[in-house]
Amino acid sequence: MIHDPVDIRHLRYFLAIAEAGSFSRAADHLGVSQPSISQQMRDIEARLGVTLFQRHGKRVLLTSAGLVFQEHARPLLRQFENFLQNVSNDSEQLQGTLCLGVVPIIDTAFVPRLVGQFAAEHPEVNVSIQEVSSTEIETALEEGRMDLGLGFVTRHSPNLRYEHLCNDEFSLIVPEGHPWWKRNVIKLSELHQQRLAQLPDTFATRRMTDEICQAHQIRPRTIAEISAIETLLRSLGPLGAAALMPKVVLLRTQGYKLKAIPLQGKGLKLEIGLLRLKDSGGSSTVRAFSRIAHDLVPKMIKKY
Repeated sequence: MIHDPVDIRHLRYFLAIAEAGSFSRAADHLGVSQPSISQQMRDIEARLGVTLFQRHGKRVLLTSAGLVFQEHARPLLRQFENFLQNVSNDSEQLQGTLCLGVVPIIDTAFVPRLVGQFAAEHPEVNVSIQEVSSTEIETALEEGRMDLGLGFVTRHSPNLRYEHLCNDEFSLIVPEGHPWWKRNVIKLSELHQQRLAQLPDTFATRRMTDEICQAHQIRPRTIAEISAIETLLRSLGPLGAAALMPKVVLLRTQGYKLKAIPLQGKGLKLEIGLLRLKDSGGSSTVRAFSRIAHDLVPKMIKKY
């Protein structure tokens, strides 16, 4: 039976060791002695009645019980830190860190202006931005490694809250000189065997376009797969190819001679929004960034 509660210091020490894979490196990172951190872990294992770590040579690994503890410790610690921040913020001057995850296809379109506005209003907050996939954002939010996500609204996770920001749609992105440059609309059926440059299927948007093509029983001719969005867009002209992508990519193409041609077909709509852990309440920094995003993103997407 557990007689004493596990305190926040235990959570911090445990997560530091789990991330570093070493008691000594964790102690250096935390600025405490190794004997002290080792004793804290012995205490927590005694209170829980389980073994959290196992040694493999010089490396420390988590046991099955340790993995379960890690899964719950991360969001608990982040929520507690958010609570302390909200309590201590007796003025409008926010402090601390905001960890934001953004899907690659909309990073350049929205992030510079959002971060600029946020920094102007809250200069004491450090913003950490990670460009990762939708799946990685959802996992990081659930594990408490991230505060907020900006990406596509999939509603895949019952543990997350999805907030609508704007709608977008898949279009055919073509370079100047493309045979369809002067077209006003294109039927999806016309894309069969047409030359396309595409993202790899590790991107959610590529998986979406594959599903769209399958639903319409068409098979475009993929002449290049390019994992860097900027490189893909710049390559359309030299390749003489088009790309099936959300229109929002045009917000990152200043100086490029590209246009988005509307498509006729089903399943072309997609939703862009914010993601956060459900029932977490959110910190003051999260609420501040969310307010700016809700204000600016709809305005930015109307520009094209």
